[in-house]
Amino acid sequence: MFAALLHSFLSRFFGCVAVAFLALFAATPARTQDGVQHFADLGQCKLESGMVIEDCRVGYRTFGHLNAAQDNAVLMPTWLYGRSVDLAPLFGEGNSSQHLVDTSRFFGIAIDAFSNGVSSSPSNSPQQHATGFPAFTLRDAVQAQYRVMTEVLHLKHLHAVVGLSMGGEQTFVWAVMYPDFCDLAVPILGTPRLTSYDLVVKQIMVESIEGDSAYYSGHYTAEPALKMANLFGALVVTSPALRNQETPRSQLAAYIAQAEAPQSIDANDRLWQLRAIMQQDVIGDRSLAEAAHSTKAHFLVIVSGEDHLVNPQPALDWAAALGAPTYISSGTCAHLIMSCDAAAVSSRVRMFLARGKLD
Repeated sequence: MFAALLHSFLSRFFGCVAVAFLALFAATPARTQDGVQHFADLGQCKLESGMVIEDCRVGYRTFGHLNAAQDNAVLMPTWLYGRSVDLAPLFGEGNSSQHLVDTSRFFGIAIDAFSNGVSSSPSNSPQQHATGFPAFTLRDAVQAQYRVMTEVLHLKHLHAVVGLSMGGEQTFVWAVMYPDFCDLAVPILGTPRLTSYDLVVKQIMVESIEGDSAYYSGHYTAEPALKMANLFGALVVTSPALRNQETPRSQLAAYIAQAEAPQSIDANDRLWQLRAIMQQDVIGDRSLAEAAHSTKAHFLVIVSGEDHLVNPQPALDWAAALGAPTYISSGTCAHLIMSCDAAAVSSRVRMFLARGKLD
């Protein structure tokens, strides 16, 4: 069941790739049905560029129960092109390999990043539609999420922030921007700062969208197919070994057709998220060690040693600077870590959330 759900998601994530990654509650969030889509209307969201997102809206879903002390909330931001509904299988009671967050103990919050078609995005903004939508950074996205936590859910603290891929990058941002707000940080497949290799990969992804003949500089009236962007995305989320293993030459044409198939996410939404990721840098002019030590959260860092989308070394260096525990997955599914190594990942995350350490 879980594999099927994540397979479905990743098909939308990077163009039909067969794998997986896999409110308004205010005073009484624990009484609402698990997984219902909610929206926080924030008015204006001021961006660090000086621009403003008008009619700023952030989507989220909650799972489990907020305890009386209000100290068991675990936030999970969305990954690249992902939506909070895609995160739902990662929340649940018990020790299933699919569950990163045990909702019998924790109050889970899945939150939609800007430009995913749920929260404020080029595709859904009433006043700043399409190319009129302002560029934003992941810091801007996290600042809006902080407002949801404090102004809407009325939380004063988070037990943890857990995120995969772009969600992992937002986890680093949370720990640096709001060092007193969360006890634990679990970036999975994220990075505190993109390497040169990462930036080249993202630039190819950007140019394969912008260069599509049907993109029309973002002023398209019909959604462009973006075949090359989808195919390249499908390539870099796995490893050469996995592709060779799963796709015999006799099936290559069928695989390419599947990988190139149109995605459900809007092309401008994709570009705006990619550009935000390309600015990811919580280190700045400091050394990596100085940036890491500016945080107060206890970290568990999880990476894939075969990752071709996000280079794992900066996250590992961050963990080394703090003496934080790490887990390096060696699976050939690479960035799609939850398709072949879910049990190892989820067991470590659940233990860390429960104990604040790994045995």
